[in-house]
Amino acid sequence: MLEIIRLENVTKQYPLGQVWVDALRGVNLTLYSGEFAALVGPSGSGKSTLLNMIGCVDLPSTGKVFVDGNEVSNQSDKQLTKLRLYKLGFIFQTFNLMNVLDVYQNVEMPLLLQGKLSKKQRQYRVNSLIERVGLSAHMKHRPNELSGGQRQRVSIARALVGKPRIVLADEPTANLDSVTGIEIIDLMKEINQTDQTTFLFSTHDDRVVSRVDRVIPIEDGLIRQSIEKGLADSRFVNA
Repeated sequence: MLEIIRLENVTKQYPLGQVWVDALRGVNLTLYSGEFAALVGPSGSGKSTLLNMIGCVDLPSTGKVFVDGNEVSNQSDKQLTKLRLYKLGFIFQTFNLMNVLDVYQNVEMPLLLQGKLSKKQRQYRVNSLIERVGLSAHMKHRPNELSGGQRQRVSIARALVGKPRIVLADEPTANLDSVTGIEIIDLMKEINQTDQTTFLFSTHDDRVVSRVDRVIPIEDGLIRQSIEKGLADSRFVNA
Protein backbone atom coordinates (compact mmCIF):
# COMPACT_ATOMS: atom_id res chain seq x y z
CA MET A 1 0.00 0.00 0.00
CA LEU A 2 1.16 3.55 -0.73
CA GLU A 3 1.84 5.83 2.22
CA ILE A 4 -0.38 8.92 2.17
CA ILE A 5 -0.01 10.42 5.68
CA ARG A 6 2.97 10.29 8.02
CA LEU A 7 3.59 12.00 11.35
CA GLU A 8 7.06 11.91 12.89
CA ASN A 9 7.34 12.70 16.61
CA VAL A 10 4.69 15.44 16.38
CA THR A 11 4.05 17.64 19.40
CA LYS A 12 1.65 20.54 19.83
CA GLN A 13 1.53 22.99 22.73
CA TYR A 14 -1.05 25.71 23.36
CA PRO A 15 -0.78 28.61 25.83
CA LEU A 16 -3.32 28.55 28.66
CA GLY A 17 -2.84 31.57 30.88
CA GLN A 18 0.68 31.41 32.28
CA VAL A 19 1.32 27.79 31.29
CA TRP A 20 1.61 25.71 28.11
CA VAL A 21 -0.65 22.71 27.59
CA ASP A 22 0.54 19.64 25.66
CA ALA A 23 -2.18 18.63 23.18
CA LEU A 24 0.08 16.15 21.34
CA ARG A 25 3.16 14.60 22.94
CA GLY A 26 5.31 12.91 20.32
CA VAL A 27 2.92 11.21 17.90
CA ASN A 28 4.21 8.82 15.25
CA LEU A 29 1.63 7.58 12.77
CA THR A 30 1.46 6.31 9.19
CA LEU A 31 -1.70 5.94 7.12
CA TYR A 32 -1.90 4.30 3.71
CA SER A 33 -3.93 5.07 0.62
CA GLY A 34 -7.43 3.59 0.81
CA GLU A 35 -7.54 3.12 4.60
CA PHE A 36 -10.79 3.55 6.55
CA ALA A 37 -9.59 4.42 10.03
CA ALA A 38 -10.70 6.14 13.22
CA LEU A 39 -8.92 8.09 15.94
CA VAL A 40 -10.66 6.97 19.12
CA GLY A 41 -10.44 8.64 22.50
CA PRO A 42 -12.24 10.78 25.07
CA SER A 43 -12.81 14.51 24.75
CA GLY A 44 -9.54 16.38 25.18
CA SER A 45 -7.41 13.40 24.11
CA GLY A 46 -5.96 15.20 21.08
CA LYS A 47 -8.18 13.82 18.30
CA SER A 48 -9.19 17.16 16.81
CA THR A 49 -5.70 18.59 17.20
CA LEU A 50 -4.27 15.64 15.30
CA LEU A 51 -6.85 16.07 12.52
CA ASN A 52 -5.91 19.76 12.33
CA MET A 53 -2.27 18.79 11.82
CA ILE A 54 -3.13 16.39 9.00
CA GLY A 55 -5.64 18.84 7.53
CA CYS A 56 -3.01 21.60 7.29
CA VAL A 57 -5.21 23.80 9.50
CA ASP A 58 -2.50 24.04 12.17
CA LEU A 59 1.23 23.35 12.30
CA PRO A 60 3.08 21.18 14.83
CA SER A 61 5.20 22.73 17.56
CA THR A 62 7.87 20.15 16.79
CA GLY A 63 8.08 17.12 14.51
CA LYS A 64 7.04 16.61 10.91
CA VAL A 65 3.71 16.04 9.14
CA PHE A 66 3.64 14.67 5.59
CA VAL A 67 0.45 14.74 3.50
CA ASP A 68 0.66 12.92 0.17
CA GLY A 69 4.43 13.38 0.18
CA ASN A 70 4.36 17.09 1.12
CA GLU A 71 5.92 18.15 4.43
CA VAL A 72 3.39 20.61 5.82
CA SER A 73 5.86 22.85 7.69
CA ASN A 74 7.80 23.52 4.46
CA GLN A 75 4.76 24.82 2.58
CA SER A 76 3.86 28.48 2.09
CA ASP A 77 0.36 29.69 2.96
CA LYS A 78 -0.52 29.53 -0.75
CA GLN A 79 0.80 25.97 -1.02
CA LEU A 80 -1.12 24.92 2.11
CA THR A 81 -4.33 26.37 0.69
CA LYS A 82 -3.75 24.44 -2.53
CA LEU A 83 -3.03 21.25 -0.57
CA ARG A 84 -6.28 21.58 1.39
CA LEU A 85 -8.25 22.40 -1.75
CA TYR A 86 -6.99 19.58 -3.96
CA LYS A 87 -5.83 16.79 -1.65
CA LEU A 88 -8.17 17.01 1.35
CA GLY A 89 -11.90 16.86 1.99
CA PHE A 90 -13.46 17.81 5.33
CA ILE A 91 -16.64 16.58 7.06
CA PHE A 92 -17.68 18.31 10.30
CA GLN A 93 -20.06 17.31 13.09
CA THR A 94 -21.82 20.69 12.73
CA PHE A 95 -21.99 20.27 8.92
CA ASN A 96 -20.57 23.80 8.21
CA LEU A 97 -22.89 24.35 5.25
CA MET A 98 -23.69 27.82 3.92
CA ASN A 99 -27.31 28.51 4.80
CA VAL A 100 -27.78 31.08 2.02
CA LEU A 101 -26.90 28.45 -0.62
CA ASP A 102 -28.97 25.46 -1.73
CA VAL A 103 -27.70 21.87 -1.81
CA TYR A 104 -26.33 22.15 -5.35
CA GLN A 105 -24.50 25.40 -4.60
CA ASN A 106 -22.97 24.07 -1.37
CA VAL A 107 -21.60 21.02 -3.14
CA GLU A 108 -20.35 23.08 -6.10
CA MET A 109 -18.39 25.55 -3.94
CA PRO A 110 -15.04 23.64 -3.83
CA LEU A 111 -15.07 23.35 -7.63
CA LEU A 112 -15.61 27.10 -7.97
CA LEU A 113 -12.65 27.68 -5.65
CA GLN A 114 -10.51 25.29 -7.70
CA GLY A 115 -11.51 27.08 -10.89
CA LYS A 116 -10.45 24.22 -13.16
CA LEU A 117 -13.70 22.90 -14.64
CA SER A 118 -16.17 24.33 -17.11
CA LYS A 119 -19.76 24.95 -16.03
CA LYS A 120 -20.87 21.79 -17.86
CA GLN A 121 -18.15 19.71 -16.17
CA ARG A 122 -19.10 21.13 -12.77
CA GLN A 123 -22.76 20.34 -13.36
CA TYR A 124 -22.00 16.73 -14.22
CA ARG A 125 -19.78 16.16 -11.20
CA VAL A 126 -22.08 17.93 -8.73
CA ASN A 127 -25.23 16.21 -10.02
CA SER A 128 -23.50 12.81 -9.94
CA LEU A 129 -22.43 13.22 -6.32
CA ILE A 130 -25.76 14.56 -5.14
CA GLU A 131 -27.41 11.55 -6.74
CA ARG A 132 -24.85 9.26 -5.15
CA VAL A 133 -25.67 10.50 -1.65
CA GLY A 134 -29.39 10.18 -2.35
CA LEU A 135 -30.39 13.84 -2.44
CA SER A 136 -31.40 14.47 -6.06
CA ALA A 137 -34.93 15.38 -4.95
CA HIS A 138 -33.54 18.00 -2.54
CA MET A 139 -31.07 19.73 -4.86
CA LYS A 140 -32.72 23.16 -4.56
CA HIS A 141 -33.35 22.95 -0.81
CA ARG A 142 -31.36 25.03 1.62
CA PRO A 143 -29.71 23.45 4.68
CA ASN A 144 -32.41 24.66 7.10
CA GLU A 145 -34.96 22.69 5.07
CA LEU A 146 -33.07 19.40 5.55
CA SER A 147 -32.78 16.87 8.37
CA GLY A 148 -29.47 16.35 10.16
CA GLY A 149 -28.75 13.21 8.16
CA GLN A 150 -29.50 14.97 4.89
CA ARG A 151 -27.20 17.86 5.80
CA GLN A 152 -24.42 15.42 6.59
CA ARG A 153 -24.94 13.80 3.18
CA VAL A 154 -24.50 17.24 1.61
CA SER A 155 -21.26 17.58 3.60
CA ILE A 156 -20.05 14.25 2.25
CA ALA A 157 -20.82 15.26 -1.34
CA ARG A 158 -19.06 18.60 -0.83
CA ALA A 159 -16.01 16.87 0.67
CA LEU A 160 -15.76 14.49 -2.30
CA VAL A 161 -16.58 16.79 -5.22
CA GLY A 162 -12.98 17.95 -5.64
CA LYS A 163 -11.79 14.33 -5.81
CA PRO A 164 -9.52 14.53 -2.75
CA ARG A 165 -7.21 11.66 -1.86
CA ILE A 166 -7.98 12.04 1.86
CA VAL A 167 -11.22 12.81 3.72
CA LEU A 168 -11.01 13.92 7.36
CA ALA A 169 -14.22 13.61 9.39
CA ASP A 170 -14.42 15.20 12.86
CA GLU A 171 -17.13 13.43 14.91
CA PRO A 172 -19.37 13.02 11.81
CA THR A 173 -22.16 11.19 13.68
CA ALA A 174 -22.21 13.34 16.84
CA ASN A 175 -25.43 15.19 15.96
CA LEU A 176 -27.24 12.26 14.32
CA ASP A 177 -29.59 9.60 15.70
CA SER A 178 -28.33 6.03 15.79
CA VAL A 179 -30.00 4.82 12.57
CA THR A 180 -28.94 7.88 10.57
CA GLY A 181 -25.41 7.70 11.97
CA ILE A 182 -25.01 4.12 10.78
CA GLU A 183 -26.35 5.05 7.33
CA ILE A 184 -23.83 7.88 7.04
CA ILE A 185 -20.88 5.68 8.05
CA ASP A 186 -21.99 2.93 5.67
CA LEU A 187 -22.24 5.49 2.85
CA MET A 188 -18.68 6.62 3.50
CA LYS A 189 -17.52 3.01 3.67
CA GLU A 190 -19.09 2.33 0.28
CA ILE A 191 -17.27 5.36 -1.19
CA ASN A 192 -14.03 4.22 0.42
CA GLN A 193 -14.32 0.78 -1.16
CA THR A 194 -15.37 1.93 -4.65
CA ASP A 195 -13.09 4.98 -4.98
CA GLN A 196 -10.21 3.99 -2.65
CA THR A 197 -10.52 7.36 -0.93
CA THR A 198 -8.68 7.41 2.40
CA PHE A 199 -10.97 8.23 5.36
CA LEU A 200 -9.81 9.21 8.84
CA PHE A 201 -12.40 9.92 11.54
CA SER A 202 -12.14 11.34 15.02
CA THR A 203 -14.77 9.73 17.21
CA HIS A 204 -15.80 8.21 20.51
CA ASP A 205 -18.89 6.68 18.85
CA ASP A 206 -19.03 2.88 19.00
CA ARG A 207 -21.12 2.88 15.79
CA VAL A 208 -18.15 4.32 13.90
CA VAL A 209 -15.58 2.13 15.64
CA SER A 210 -17.50 -1.04 14.71
CA ARG A 211 -17.35 -0.16 11.00
CA VAL A 212 -13.76 1.04 10.46
CA ASP A 213 -10.91 -1.23 9.44
CA ARG A 214 -8.35 0.32 11.76
CA VAL A 215 -8.75 1.77 15.25
CA ILE A 216 -6.13 4.28 16.43
CA PRO A 217 -6.52 4.88 20.19
CA ILE A 218 -5.37 8.28 21.46
CA GLU A 219 -5.28 9.52 25.05
CA ASP A 220 -3.51 12.46 26.69
CA GLY A 221 -1.95 13.39 23.35
CA LEU A 222 -0.34 9.99 22.80
CA ILE A 223 -1.08 7.11 20.44
CA ARG A 224 0.10 3.86 21.96
CA GLN A 225 -1.23 1.11 19.71
CA SER A 226 -3.05 0.96 16.40
CA ILE A 227 -5.34 -2.02 15.90
CA GLU A 228 -6.09 -3.37 12.46
CA LYS A 229 -9.36 -5.19 12.91
CA GLY A 230 -9.51 -8.74 11.61
CA LEU A 231 -5.73 -9.13 11.43
CA ALA A 232 -3.67 -11.36 13.66
CA ASP A 233 -1.17 -8.67 14.62
CA SER A 234 -1.34 -4.98 15.45
CA ARG A 235 0.72 -2.10 14.12
CA PHE A 236 2.48 -0.26 16.92
CA VAL A 237 2.82 3.41 16.08
CA ASN A 238 4.35 4.75 19.28
CA ALA A 239 7.28 3.23 21.14
